[in-house]
Amino acid sequence: MDDVATSENGDMDLQVGEFRINGFTVFENAIPVDLVDELRAAFDPLLNAVRNRNSSELSGDLYMGRGRLGYPNRYSVEVPWAHPFSSPDIYEHPTLLAFMDQYWGASDYQFTGYTSNNPYPDSGYQRWHRDMPLTTPHIGLQTCDTVSAKIPLVDTFEENGSFEILPGTQYLADPSMQMRYQEIIEAGDFQSKRLNLKRGSIWMQDPRPIHRGTPNRSDHPRPELCLVYTRPWYGSGHHIEMTQNDFDGLSKRGQELLQVSRIIDGPQQTRREMEGERANQ
Repeated sequence: MDDVATSENGDMDLQVGEFRINGFTVFENAIPVDLVDELRAAFDPLLNAVRNRNSSELSGDLYMGRGRLGYPNRYSVEVPWAHPFSSPDIYEHPTLLAFMDQYWGASDYQFTGYTSNNPYPDSGYQRWHRDMPLTTPHIGLQTCDTVSAKIPLVDTFEENGSFEILPGTQYLADPSMQMRYQEIIEAGDFQSKRLNLKRGSIWMQDPRPIHRGTPNRSDHPRPELCLVYTRPWYGSGHHIEMTQNDFDGLSKRGQELLQVSRIIDGPQQTRREMEGERANQ
């Protein structure tokens, strides 16, 4: 099992090439550490609220902590459109946009999902799986219509449950194997990669490679933000919620990226209440 060796940004042609071959690529030192620490400080109360409920049903207020328990001690949290998560330094990051411009050969993609996956101490292995169903049986498409940009908020390593992936499996398109990944991988001999990353890296993930979360044996959670980008015709099933004022305040490029967001009323008061409760903690 090999650790991932990454270069600091490097040549975009090579990064896109690596992504096409492996199903992922890493941009180190992409997000300033002070912004990462601000993101984590804002995220921790949301994660704690979801963990305290410990419910397998999706529940909670988006601005106070909406999410659910998946695997034991592994929590998914929906990220609200509020500072600092809504900073254009995140979703309009020039490296992200340059990568997707080149990968897709177009700029009409959209930012459609904002979530996170968080293994807590004593979480175990996930089953080997993909993040999307097989859409083209027996045809391994070169390009996927959705990709994720993931930002670890802490350094990730094997002790705290770094991500494990089988590179190149994005092109596997045999429908008879879809329910047998765990059985086949456990019985076979495969070379996986562990993504041991610095906080503030951005790693791009094709959702099709077979992968799993690994046990967190540390004394702290391993939070990671996940931004989902899709081509216009791809229905991700996710929406980012924001007010009309939020949308009107975006840059022109931001409005293009977030044009399918769900416009809602009334979260401003919820945010003030949230900030007041945090101040009293």
